Amino acid sequence: MKQIFYGLATLLFGVLISACSAPEKRGVGEQRIFRVTHADSAGRMISEIWTGEKLEALGTQEISSEYFDRAMHSNGSRFSATAFPRLLKEFALKRGEDAVLLNCFDDYQGILSLDDIYRYDLRLASRIKLSSWSSKPDWLNPLLILVPDGKRPSFQERFMTANIRELKFVRLNDYYAPLKKIAGNSLAAQEGLEVFKNNCLFCHSLKGVGGNKGVRLIEAYGFSNDAERGKFMMDFKNFHHKNNVDKQDVEQFVTDEKLEQIIDYLIVIAEEPTVTKP
Repeated sequence: MKQIFYGLATLLFGVLISACSAPEKRGVGEQRIFRVTHADSAGRMISEIWTGEKLEALGTQEISSEYFDRAMHSNGSRFSATAFPRLLKEFALKRGEDAVLLNCFDDYQGILSLDDIYRYDLRLASRIKLSSWSSKPDWLNPLLILVPDGKRPSFQERFMTANIRELKFVRLNDYYAPLKKIAGNSLAAQEGLEVFKNNCLFCHSLKGVGGNKGVRLIEAYGFSNDAERGKFMMDFKNFHHKNNVDKQDVEQFVTDEKLEQIIDYLIVIAEEPTVTKP
């Protein structure tokens, strides 16, 4: 979840961290703008600059999120948030787009289907208030994808994407095509791809798809080697546990069985022959 600025003036769109038991703010995050990239009336892709004020003009509500607190091992968090479906109404989709790509300041890259956005009434949090004992990791800044109370999507990292700098409308089939092609008809590879898509691709890109917050796994590990596979599993558990510095407890989303499925897919990726261009 990471950062680059567009060189524009900072605006009132920050993370407000307040202590529930104290009158003073515990700290104020950087104030941001974001882009929305979509097709115009002629079908050409364009980007619009949005400010916090413009988003909040669509309507905001202060809410809690049990889903967020469960994922962060916290409680009592509060958010000022706008209904994501309300923002979607501002754009006419011209190319059969069925998903929103979430490009983040820290090179994290999330993706949400439009179906999930509507089904779970997802929100875009523009302000985040943590309880007094909570510490804020660097990546936890607006925009933040938020699951409102009463909604129960599967427990996945995609529903916790934060630090968003761009919302881009895409087609899911186009986005995942390079990775699906490699999985082919292998059931094991397809299962592994599904787990990787939901938990790893946001940080660890493959074949030009996904985020670049983390290392490229097939370059860092030799998955055809038993010792290297064991090292990968150990490194995963050592880094992604709930007490890591970033508070990105990916281990809670990925069981040992799912981790094995990820390895099965990465073996297929690693063994794909390299095509040399003439």
